[in-house]
Amino acid sequence: MKPPPSVKLRRCWLPLIVAVVLVGCREEGEDASATPKSSKPAAMVVETVVESAAPSPDEPVETPAMPKTEAPTVPEPKTPAPEATTPPSTPPEDQAPASPTNKSPAEAPPAATPEVETPEEPVEPEAPAAAGGGKLGPPLGEDMAKLVPLEPNPAVWIDKATHRVILTSQVCQRNAPLEMFACPSGTKEHEAVVAIPALARTIHAALLAVGAKPGKPVQFHPDYVPATGTEIAIDVRWKDEAGELHSAKAQDWIRDIKTKKPMTHNWVFGGSNFWTDEETGRQYYSADGGDLVCVSNFPSAMLDLPIESSQSDSQLLFEAFTEHIPELGTPVTVILKPKLAKEKPE
Repeated sequence: MKPPPSVKLRRCWLPLIVAVVLVGCREEGEDASATPKSSKPAAMVVETVVESAAPSPDEPVETPAMPKTEAPTVPEPKTPAPEATTPPSTPPEDQAPASPTNKSPAEAPPAATPEVETPEEPVEPEAPAAAGGGKLGPPLGEDMAKLVPLEPNPAVWIDKATHRVILTSQVCQRNAPLEMFACPSGTKEHEAVVAIPALARTIHAALLAVGAKPGKPVQFHPDYVPATGTEIAIDVRWKDEAGELHSAKAQDWIRDIKTKKPMTHNWVFGGSNFWTDEETGRQYYSADGGDLVCVSNFPSAMLDLPIESSQSDSQLLFEAFTEHIPELGTPVTVILKPKLAKEKPE
């Protein structure tokens, strides 16, 4: 059974009261003649203290709060984490691969140098190969001991004794309107009869070697002036399916669109022209682009007709003479024969 609150208070103050009484008694024993410090006897002091400490019945009794004692916190035992079944995303420091940020200056890769685009210079044209990579073989009907090749893999020969230029080629078109009779391979085969695997400049040099003189290309402004230069006759040779050798004039493979008859004009050595790259200052021979032996007038033509012949598609004068031309891809030997002043006309 719990004691009432008043008893609790008395128990709290009782040691204090006893101490006061004992002190008073000790003082009286030591000096009986001394004047007492209080006019009240000790018993009255004790009673006064007890009564003053006793609570009034109308007042609530407060229980002195006991100091809170917190229980010591016991750390929970740490449970070891289960071993990872997959490798960690970041390897340990001692195994981490070196990165550009933690490498020493000696190990750090050099800073990337930004690439600077430099303008490309025009590529020097190479001697074109025969269409399909085929070999055209040596010139037909010629004594090879008398010919001098102008290229390591020759498609151009010269015969100094007879002042001729010999070319190997093949048929590239036999049923179309024409702007030229011959072009360098890989240029304008769609509007020429034969394609020659050589640069126009090489053929130009060969004509110079046998005595031909270039004149001037065609002029259109302010007035039309036809191309000039040494007159050049052109013959062609080929073999049929039976291996029999044939020969004809190049004009026989070109037909006038209006008259339906073979073309009758020879070509002249206009000599084309050069154009200069403004950035590099290099010069290029215009006829290398395709205008080798033309039937329409072009200022870039190496060989041109000395008559007015339009290059407009709707006004072209000539077309392929299909019936006279062998099958596509047939090897053809083309012979350029300058008409020199000292020679008698044939």
